[in-house]
Amino acid sequence: MTLIERTTRAAGLRGRTLLAGALSRIDAWRRPRPTSTLLTREGWYYLVVFALVLGGAVMREVNLLLILAGMLAGPMVLGWWATGHSLKRLRVERRVPEGVCAGDLIIGQVQVSNDRPRLASWAVVVEDSFEPIGNSTRIEYRPRSQPICPAVLFPYVPAGQSRRATYRGRLPARGHYRLGPVRLSTQFPFGLLRKTLVLGDHEVLTVYPRLGRLTQRWMARQHEAFSGTHRRERKHGSEGDFYGVRPWQAGDPMRWIHWRSTARLGMPVVRQFEQPRNRDVALVVELWRPASPGRAERENVELAVSFAATVIADLCRRGGSDLLLATGEGGPRVTQGPASAALMHTMMEQLSVVEAHAEDHLPELLGATLARIDPGTEIVLVSTRAVRLADTTRFAALAADPRRRATLRRIRVIDASRPDLETYYRAE
Repeated sequence: MTLIERTTRAAGLRGRTLLAGALSRIDAWRRPRPTSTLLTREGWYYLVVFALVLGGAVMREVNLLLILAGMLAGPMVLGWWATGHSLKRLRVERRVPEGVCAGDLIIGQVQVSNDRPRLASWAVVVEDSFEPIGNSTRIEYRPRSQPICPAVLFPYVPAGQSRRATYRGRLPARGHYRLGPVRLSTQFPFGLLRKTLVLGDHEVLTVYPRLGRLTQRWMARQHEAFSGTHRRERKHGSEGDFYGVRPWQAGDPMRWIHWRSTARLGMPVVRQFEQPRNRDVALVVELWRPASPGRAERENVELAVSFAATVIADLCRRGGSDLLLATGEGGPRVTQGPASAALMHTMMEQLSVVEAHAEDHLPELLGATLARIDPGTEIVLVSTRAVRLADTTRFAALAADPRRRATLRRIRVIDASRPDLETYYRAE
């Protein structure tokens, strides 16, 4: 490579490096600055007085006013320095409980650590932010464009130490919330300048649907439905089926003793029968709304979601059964598993973000549900409108199968738009 080629190549590389540096500086200038220092309202008043005194001193050539203007400039300079050093090397740790429901009391814990070996921090305000994510048709208690911003005050954070404080609040609507970043600010010592520091990054907090209370009539109706139909009581067979042996225990009847195994093992063993298990439940949630929903339609959507969440929470606390949850949002979404705390959190998260639509997804939802459940599973349909399952035109694909047509007749339909829902469920 000749000297001219090497020189040209070096000049090109240098030009590209300078261009990249200039673009990065422009991009950094456009991004929001993590720190800022602004005048407070009192600071503006103070600045106006300072400008009047200084202007009068210059125009009138009064030395005493010039000295007074210099004295007035002292607090501004000292405030600039103090606010700039108060937030240096501060760390913030925030803890917010997971798995909260809409309307529940949220207690957040904030810890501020001062890593400086000297110089304490005074009057530090830590402000958090909860901003709803996404556009929703849910019933709202405040505009979605306005985030909820709780704040706590730390009067004094010594050097090399930490201080903790808590804040309390309620999130009125279910869904995802953008949490953070945390903002630290101080106006110490004179309140003329406010120094703000942004720490951390965004996090996502899931707020579950609001839970209510199931009435005794719902429990009685559920018990009647269980006892009035055939249910799968045993995992390995019908009631009384023998599937193994176990060591004899005090109180076991003599007729349960398995004599052949007792003679072979040299110790008394009895027949073991499978313990009864609760009935499996499939919950289908259809959230329909008109193209231009009003407040009543939105309330019906939230009422249906809250009722479904309450039923799931009750069944998961009882345990001993398999649960299935089917929702429709652009297509059937089915979650299934044994009743447990982990399944409850999964289903609650699914219900927290489900949206209502004007399209009819119920035939697809029922088809996906019937394809995944066992015979004898109780099916509960929670809808925001009246549903007529005997409509062979709407449910033509299901009515063509005799077995599924028989299953449609025993589906329990809960209409959230009817006032008689209060006999089974009470919102809290």
